[in-house]
Amino acid sequence: MSGFLRDTIARLLLISSFLLNVGLLLFFYFFIKQTDIPIVLHYNVDWGVDYFGEFKNIFTLPFVGLVIFLLNFLLALKVRSNAKGLSYFLLSVSLISAIFLWLAGIALYIINS
Repeated sequence: MSGFLRDTIARLLLISSFLLNVGLLLFFYFFIKQTDIPIVLHYNVDWGVDYFGEFKNIFTLPFVGLVIFLLNFLLALKVRSNAKGLSYFLLSVSLISAIFLWLAGIALYIINS
């Protein structure tokens, strides 16, 4: 594992995807109003708002991102010795998913404002 963390590309991908996931969690905590009334949790372009829920359900998005991060990190560690490129791919997928989760989070923020 120490060789894996010494790799600059792997370290950069790990740190950036982790910080994006934690940042999304903090973004929701500080910027979405905590109310008792249901908030919008899903918006569909064809039908508009199609899923309401409690405030705590909005944290599903960052936790899914953290699960994706952890699974891809563990898989990248496992395949690192055999396929260095595949480990980069797994870490890149984690970063890309964090970026898309941020886009979804920003959309939820705008809809609930």
